Amino acid sequence: MAHIHIQEHDTIAALRQKLKTASDEAYKTRLKAIRLALEGKKRYEISEQLVVDEKSVTTWLRRYNEHGTKALVSNKGGRPKGNPKWDASVFEELAKEIDKGGYWSIPLMQAWLKKHHRKEIPEQTVWYRLDQLGYSHKGARPHPTKGSRERQETFKKGALSRSWSR
Repeated sequence: MAHIHIQEHDTIAALRQKLKTASDEAYKTRLKAIRLALEGKKRYEISEQLVVDEKSVTTWLRRYNEHGTKALVSNKGGRPKGNPKWDASVFEELAKEIDKGGYWSIPLMQAWLKKHHRKEIPEQTVWYRLDQLGYSHKGARPHPTKGSRERQETFKKGALSRSWSR
């Protein structure tokens, strides 16, 4: 395998210092791989010493060459920072509208919020906020159009339970 040239974004001493202050084990492993590469070790030697795949070492070296150690930091996942904080008064106004009566679905509530406050609020957020305000979802109940009153009454009395046949 060809040797990858390592950009010296950091000195070996600086990498050792970052290793001391790092708390994420995956990040530490990546920093160790870069330090070993700067010390002249080959990829297969690094992968054997750190007990990782050689492809991973290659990926880390490329990332380091392109962006330095910041490219080696683990992605913690989760929601991005700067998630919108919604003003509670917006939902309180919506609640006043709902209390006036009528049918209110989540899409209707979202449309009302967009029209009156120029805010596109996600469906889950609307659900959550209304639940916090003490509102609950009421699903529609089926109303059979072809139901027979006579058969329903017979069923309620238990007569149909014995009328099963093959």
